[in-house]
Amino acid sequence: MAAPLAMPAVKARARAAVLGSLLADAATMPLHWIYDAGKVQSLLESKAKQAQPEFYPEPSCPFYSYALGRLSPYGDEEYALLQYGATHADIDGPGLMQHLVEFFGAYDGRLNGTAKHLVEAWGAGQRFPEAAADDSQAHAIVKVPVLVARYGGTAQLASRVEAAVRAQQNSEASVAQGQAAAAILERVVVHGACVAEAIDWALQPGNIAPEVQAQLAEHLPGPDGVSVTDMVWNVTKAPSCALPGALVNALYCARVSSGYADSVRANIAAAGDNCSRILFGGALWAAAEGEGALPAEWKAQVPQWAELERLTDELLSHREA
Repeated sequence: MAAPLAMPAVKARARAAVLGSLLADAATMPLHWIYDAGKVQSLLESKAKQAQPEFYPEPSCPFYSYALGRLSPYGDEEYALLQYGATHADIDGPGLMQHLVEFFGAYDGRLNGTAKHLVEAWGAGQRFPEAAADDSQAHAIVKVPVLVARYGGTAQLASRVEAAVRAQQNSEASVAQGQAAAAILERVVVHGACVAEAIDWALQPGNIAPEVQAQLAEHLPGPDGVSVTDMVWNVTKAPSCALPGALVNALYCARVSSGYADSVRANIAAAGDNCSRILFGGALWAAAEGEGALPAEWKAQVPQWAELERLTDELLSHREA
């Protein structure tokens, strides 16, 4: 096993992972949840944006209407976790659940099924973890960049992933998927692996939960010459946020992309629930390449960028020096 990087390098990669995850989400949001890859291509052609689909100028998600530059509902879930991690020395399940209830209760955007369930169950008197939904969708993996940034390289990572997942999804499958995703990102953030090395490591016996490893190995590292769009629609046939498909497709996109911006663009074009996939996949490439890979012109389009940087720095302040 490769030795951990020095702490300054770990923190730099961790910061890039969180910020790269959220930036990728904002870049993808205008074309989120369109379950027709052909329609996405038509929209891009109408604006001559095929080569640069990020921040499509007319947000076109059929399920919500957010202003350009805003995070998607999935990005806002990671943002809520970042808020909690920035202001608390430890990310504990009961405290995070209460924070999520308050966050979702005041949310002005689209609430998903797990959020609605949590708010209603909390109001009925249920608490951690019973108030969370028995759900196995991508909420588990969108939390991973913040959790690895805070706990990567420590013995606490797996338990904190479980606590954070169970604050919204009281599901063994979601916990296992989240822990596997965290272990893969940890290889990049803490041990300095490149994206392909981290994914290949996960496919080796004994490194992640056997049931998740088997699910990943069914489609990874992937057939030669297959585009991300073809993988999502014709190979895995899993364009939605359901796990393990969302994690498999996020990893495939990361595995075959040449860098951060390329991975974001390929994932946008693949359509479906592209935001949940890129919140994790974007973190992998941002951690590997560093913050310099995050385009300045993209950051300029996110109104809350300064706040995201501040919260990420506060989160990292809770790590050891």
